[in-house]
Amino acid sequence: MSPSQAMERSYAALRHLLRSGAFAPGLRLEANRLADEIGVSITPVRDALNRLVGERLVEASVGEGFRVPRLSEAQLRELYEWNAAILSIAVRTTPPAALAAAIASRPSSGPLPERTADLFARIAAAAPNTELRAAIVATSDRLHPFRMIESHILAPADDELDELGRVDQGQVQAIRRYHLRRIRAAPDLVRVRERPRPEPGGK
Repeated sequence: MSPSQAMERSYAALRHLLRSGAFAPGLRLEANRLADEIGVSITPVRDALNRLVGERLVEASVGEGFRVPRLSEAQLRELYEWNAAILSIAVRTTPPAALAAAIASRPSSGPLPERTADLFARIAAAAPNTELRAAIVATSDRLHPFRMIESHILAPADDELDELGRVDQGQVQAIRRYHLRRIRAAPDLVRVRERPRPEPGGK
């Protein structure tokens, strides 16, 4: 395996674990242990962790190493507000025909968190501004661990995705309603996210 392949393998594996909420908030990410679990040397894992720091999926501090970010209720609310804002900008600035074409073929089945992420990624891909695209994808990744636990807090709402994906004058309002629902649930979402859980690998 080439160094670039090892790095991409490490990055993909760690990003998947972080997005899925497999690591508890505040958990220290030990590069040597992760390297053993992924089956690569420590160097590509460190490179991947530094890349994930840039995407804000991992935190790093001098003397403390790498850790899983821990969001407070206020920080989670702000992240939802930011996501609503950038999605709204994308919807307002993308030609309706291009937006509708990007959204049209989204999956109709599968886990709701993944379908939500896919819809937001499609809205991002259609946006004319490349910085906006990157911001939407990065923010969606940071919110994904909370999407994975929404079913514990919020009643099922598959019709939310239909509203979010409807390209009409009500789409921005649907985006706002979707995020307000989660902003109000922020205390419970943080509480469930903070619950102790077994570490990946059962160690």
